Amino acid sequence: MKRILLLFLVAVLIVGASAGCTSKEASNDSDNVELANESGENKADKADVEIPEINVAWGKDLHTANPHMAFEASELFKNNPVHLRPITDSKLELVKDGEVIAIVNFILGGSGSENVTLMSQGHLDVAFSSSTAFMTGIDQGLDCSILCPIQSGGVSVVADIDAEYDTFEELIEYAKNIEKPILAGYHSAVSSPRIVLEYALREAGLKVTEDTSDFEADVIMIDLKGLNNLIPSLSSGQVELWAGPIPYPQNAEAQGVGKIISTLDELPGGKWVDFPCCTINVHNDLIRNHPEVVQALVEAATDIHNFAQNNREETAEVLAGFVGLDEEILRNNDTTYSTAITDHFINGMRVYYEAMTEMGKFSGEFAGKDFDEIKDMVFDFSFRENISGK
Repeated sequence: MKRILLLFLVAVLIVGASAGCTSKEASNDSDNVELANESGENKADKADVEIPEINVAWGKDLHTANPHMAFEASELFKNNPVHLRPITDSKLELVKDGEVIAIVNFILGGSGSENVTLMSQGHLDVAFSSSTAFMTGIDQGLDCSILCPIQSGGVSVVADIDAEYDTFEELIEYAKNIEKPILAGYHSAVSSPRIVLEYALREAGLKVTEDTSDFEADVIMIDLKGLNNLIPSLSSGQVELWAGPIPYPQNAEAQGVGKIISTLDELPGGKWVDFPCCTINVHNDLIRNHPEVVQALVEAATDIHNFAQNNREETAEVLAGFVGLDEEILRNNDTTYSTAITDHFINGMRVYYEAMTEMGKFSGEFAGKDFDEIKDMVFDFSFRENISGK
């Protein structure tokens, strides 16, 4: 009987020991599951962090085309802490410290007015485009900010190759003495070249209008509806004069249909010397929702434009195919590239604003207001000011 009891106790101890071991293993397994679940949750959290996808526009003109170097020669910038890396012919990754923080969809930009329309319709987040066009857009309610310049200069006044004047001063005298108005074109209603040309003509004492029935006018302004129509407008005789960004004036001369009668620096009074034109314009939704993306994009753009300023020949070689011009024409590019916020840039924006006010271009938010009253509504320099040493 005792032997049977002893065997029973041993059996109980063995079962107990086995149960204890199983319980411990089960406990470990449970801990492992919890750790695995936590690890999975962390991975899921990272996976759930959505990388924003943004639409960014620039054009084929030499005021705004420089960002395309990220497609054509990305190796130039790949060692920078922030850079753009191509993944398709129309998509880039915005990379910061080795991590992708945004996907950039490249949109081929049109005129400044067209870019304003696209942004107002929700199709654009960022545009490398005309400052004056976006000032007008903001006046009309576009929720957008101008962050910094990208260039200055690079605009010329072009006349028909057979025009009876060769300088801007000769144009003024000719316009005052001819019986019928001169037809002058513009590629976009509120583009910087159009504003400069019209204001310079008015300042020289000419009567300028868009009314084609006003035969008392000295100059009638004609909407050519796009940069690509500048050169054909001369060859077809539609107009005999326009102001446009590089490379269109140089290309008009190369094709034998036009001649440059003045650069910005040569216009009377010296007001337009190396004058700012195009800027980085960003929808405020992107600024509010993804300021880190905006900051990185401004830094990448700063590096690209600094390269373009300091490496003219290499830039011409890289961009010739995209722009569609001979490298020789691009090497003669006299545009100044910089994203720096300078007194020259701010004063230039003031001159534009005052000229446009005088010409009646503002009828919305800016009506009746001077530049200092609207400055904070239009400009946000903080992103560029966060970048030091460039």
